Amino acid sequence: MGDLAIHGAAFAFGFVSAIFPLFNAEAYVVGLGTLVRSDARLVVAIMALTVGTVVGKALVFELVRGGSKRFGKDPEDRHVPRTRFGAMVRRTGDTMLTLMDRPVTGAATVFVSSLLAVPPLAIVSIVAALSRQRLWVFLTMVLIGRSIQYLSIAFVIHHVIP
Repeated sequence: MGDLAIHGAAFAFGFVSAIFPLFNAEAYVVGLGTLVRSDARLVVAIMALTVGTVVGKALVFELVRGGSKRFGKDPEDRHVPRTRFGAMVRRTGDTMLTLMDRPVTGAATVFVSSLLAVPPLAIVSIVAALSRQRLWVFLTMVLIGRSIQYLSIAFVIHHVIP
């Protein structure tokens, strides 16, 4: 397969995996690490995957932010949770929104989520869009975190499997 096809497929998969978390980008990285033989080609393919992920997350961020402004409710209109689980989910969400509203903790949360996938980046993307976090901060942290994660996985696999 040609380089352009590999890089285009990597970009497309990154974009799709950013929108639909069922498409596992880490598994795709493992595949790239085993199939691509050249280190330079592997780096370019991983960066294409990363850029695709960032573009997809930007779309998710903007859709959620636009939807929250359009359909946002007054905080007083929120219903009271009926179960302990519902109350825990509400507290966790409120805590995450508080963290994401602050510049340093919000950026750190996105970076750690992008790097370690804990908490899942799909959830952090939505919470970041609902908070006051700036788009460029969010995308920068996703780019840096995912680049480190994907390159680390790919090169471990690339150099372990002959």
